[in-house]
Amino acid sequence: MANNESVDRIVSQIREDGEKERRSILEKAAQTASEIIQKAEKNRDENSVKIMKEARDKGELARKRLLSSVKIEIKRARLKAREEVVSRVGAMIDEALGKARKDADYPAILTGLVLEAVRKLRGDSFIVHVDRRDIATLKEKVFPEVRKRMEAESRRIASLEAVELEKDSSGGARVGVPDGKVIFDNTFEARLYRMRDEIRNIIFREVFEPEGREGSGSA
Repeated sequence: MANNESVDRIVSQIREDGEKERRSILEKAAQTASEIIQKAEKNRDENSVKIMKEARDKGELARKRLLSSVKIEIKRARLKAREEVVSRVGAMIDEALGKARKDADYPAILTGLVLEAVRKLRGDSFIVHVDRRDIATLKEKVFPEVRKRMEAESRRIASLEAVELEKDSSGGARVGVPDGKVIFDNTFEARLYRMRDEIRNIIFREVFEPEGREGSGSA
């Protein structure tokens, strides 16, 4: 009888110890699981913040690149528009100069261009190159007036020779001295070339600057 009671107590003690061990293991497992979950949540939050920051950074970079691309395209379009306007104005000038020969005051214009060239050159003999269509006007109207005007300025002209230009010209004259080393090109084409920067500046000032001033105050 006593032996049976001893065995029962031992078995009961084993069960109690086992139950305690089981509860301890479960508590430790629950605590460990909780710690793992908390760490995971923390890592998740940190990763979320990191991912969001990276996304914002990438979005900002893409925005800046897009804005830069847009600005470049706008600048390119403006430059293209300017060049188109310059080309159109140039074509209009060429067309107007092409008709200048038919105007009644063209002989006076040609005379003024020859006089300007003669005043820039030394000597008393000059070779005047003009378009073939201006040869008659040069000999009949321009040369007499040039001689008269230069004599009024106390400068005698010994000779004036009319020569056709090798290429067609809208008008004006190319004046040189007999040895051919010094030439003053006063054809319409040469004058336009010398004035090209001034012409472009006039076009930009008259056509584009008012628009630029309007936009300068905008955001």
